[in-house]
Amino acid sequence: MPRKLSRSFASPASTTSSSSTANNPSATLPSSLTDPTLPLPKLVVFDLDYTLWPFWVDTHVSPPLKPSPARTSATDKSGEDFAFYADVPWILQLLSRATGHDSAPGTPLKLGIASRTSAPQLARDLLKMLHLPPADEGDKPRRAIDVFDGPLEIYPSSKLRHFEAIQKKTGVRFEDMLFFDDERRNAETERLGLTMWLVTDGMSWTEVERGVEEWRRRRGLRARAEDSASRGRDGMGS
Repeated sequence: MPRKLSRSFASPASTTSSSSTANNPSATLPSSLTDPTLPLPKLVVFDLDYTLWPFWVDTHVSPPLKPSPARTSATDKSGEDFAFYADVPWILQLLSRATGHDSAPGTPLKLGIASRTSAPQLARDLLKMLHLPPADEGDKPRRAIDVFDGPLEIYPSSKLRHFEAIQKKTGVRFEDMLFFDDERRNAETERLGLTMWLVTDGMSWTEVERGVEEWRRRRGLRARAEDSASRGRDGMGS
């Protein structure tokens, strides 16, 4: 049964002005992501449909698209409005500025996309039309597409192929990647060594925190296993 178009997207009032930052809980990184003692992934990758926005761009959107005056949504030829899930504009804006992966302290983490949509150009057009709120007073809004300094793998294919391309282009180890996706079948990407977090109702700060916590948990288990194995080898050699 095809999914219906969801109306759960960001309202223009929630994303148009930096003056609302202080009163908007979405406009602040959760404390779990700013703790200097806890690492972050080097690369966070998002699916698009029903992950960043509540629709299938190749099914629900009828081009051409026209951006709203505030650039917080876009309208297609049938008059339907399309935008991100409510927390997504701030998630993209603030995660792109977050630092904390321990191999290069102070270096912002990278953001990327892995989507198998059959309308890749339409998806890119929408990412260009939708703007993110300014993070600091005096800043200008910026296009959503501009925060993705990791690869944009947007084309019909296996997510395995997407991530093989992402790894080749970035040089980031799969173990240092966190992937958010709404389809359980895409957990096959974990065979590569990355961590996938299954999103059940679109991206939110809660999903971000849970995904990062799972990435940290797996990373810690690996670290403890490696320490244990190392101690065992040392004991055998003594």
